Amino acid sequence: MDDILIVGGGIGGLTLALSLHAANIPCRVFESAPEIRAVGVGVNLLPHATKELAALGLEADLARVAIATKDSTFFNRFGQLIYQEPLGRAAGYDQPQFSIHRGDLQMVLLEAFKSRVGENRIFTNHHCTGVEQDEAGGTLHFASGQSVRGSRAAIACDGINR
Repeated sequence: MDDILIVGGGIGGLTLALSLHAANIPCRVFESAPEIRAVGVGVNLLPHATKELAALGLEADLARVAIATKDSTFFNRFGQLIYQEPLGRAAGYDQPQFSIHRGDLQMVLLEAFKSRVGENRIFTNHHCTGVEQDEAGGTLHFASGQSVRGSRAAIACDGINR
């Protein structure tokens, strides 16, 4: 069985790769950057997102680097309460809402990928420039001139600005 080829080693690509691995579907990830580093800003993982990540066995790892957000509270410039609402488990959800640095989330996903799928299944410094499909499968083309052929499918998870 040919691998699923995933273009992009960010949050989407790594989550997809872990989901495919959990379903016993082999995959490889190709990332443009020379190395995957913890970059970005803070993000909130809502309960429906943490439910999916928990299903992949990542809730404890996320809880170690994130803050379980219990409420959202707004004050005016004088410190007077404007609005407050519970979030995550405090709002009755089965899963928490996590506030987490994007880079920390990506590192949790990357470490899980490396330990479960294998370090030899992720390729950095592979900037995809094109994809071809024929009856025999798909081919990814990279800026280096290298091509990878034979995939059942190629899935682009390479960000909104690519």
